[in-house]
Amino acid sequence: MPESIAETARDDEVRAALGETLESPPPLIDEAAAAELVRRHYGLGAEARTIACERDANFQMTAEDGRNFTLKVSNPGEPAVNTNFQTEAILWLERVDPGLPVPKVVRALDGQSEFPLRMADGRTSIVRMLTWLDGVPVVRVGVSAALRRDMGRTLARLGAALRDFDHPGASHDIQWDIKHASRLRPLVVSLSETGLRRQLLAELDHFDAAVRPALAGLRQQVVHNDLNHHNVLLDPPCPDRVSGVLDFGDMVKTPLVVDLAVAASYMTHQDDGALRCVAEMAAAYHEVMPLSRDEIGLLRDLIVARLMTSIAITEWRAARYPQNADYILRNNGPARIGMERFATLPRGEVTAALLRACNME
Repeated sequence: MPESIAETARDDEVRAALGETLESPPPLIDEAAAAELVRRHYGLGAEARTIACERDANFQMTAEDGRNFTLKVSNPGEPAVNTNFQTEAILWLERVDPGLPVPKVVRALDGQSEFPLRMADGRTSIVRMLTWLDGVPVVRVGVSAALRRDMGRTLARLGAALRDFDHPGASHDIQWDIKHASRLRPLVVSLSETGLRRQLLAELDHFDAAVRPALAGLRQQVVHNDLNHHNVLLDPPCPDRVSGVLDFGDMVKTPLVVDLAVAASYMTHQDDGALRCVAEMAAAYHEVMPLSRDEIGLLRDLIVARLMTSIAITEWRAARYPQNADYILRNNGPARIGMERFATLPRGEVTAALLRACNME
């Protein structure tokens, strides 16, 4: 097969794996247009400041009275039902557990919680505005053992609040849902580093043989699915407590334990011991939302699946969107370290340690 045809075939495989939204450019809207949008639809005079984002257009809006808000303009490739899924979930959380440190929906002048907006390039985005959460992202401060445990408890509390929530968009298909890790193969094959490529392909072989068949038998529900250190805020005077959880853009209905696996994957590059950090978070989560033995038995492999997903997707996207590479690759380095420090530990020893941490062995 000629090289050009082979490359086209690989690109088609990758596009099929990533889906339309990850391939769709962000909406074209600048700060001046964002300020005018908020004045017209929310009745607020506010100054806009762009917030870095991979798929959407987000702005911090500072009103004349000093209040801050987050304006979110969705990617035009995102189906409206999926954006509404996020909006309705935030409204649900406000009703079910109003004390959760998550944003609240701000309604437009006409009472709508979201509305469509035709952009300058002819595409249509969904517009929402949320309350602003004060705090410092954990990535800027670091994670203490106490904060790690509070992150586990907060995530479990969020999962408990979402337990009975459902929506037509809940089961949408996103590659960041790690139950779809098998689809990473065309991205992994394209990695240039031989050793890393071989390691990830071996993990994918194990995932296909032992993990994917077991996922259907686990508890399924809507989960946040992205508790990374950029999405968790803390108040510097109280650095051991979570003050905010951001970004519901990767929320999905999937096995419940996936939510913990995603959060725990960001503990695998910590200097104070990858397995110990993961076990501490898992134990704290288990105190609030008890896990089954089967769920803990798959936790190691799901954590590694998230690490692989972070590496494969970000490598591919950064190569194609170099102007946004710094943002896209922000979790790539930690994921590579996690593959070195955590994924290389004996699988049985990891699972045994997690079971002990949850008082199940």
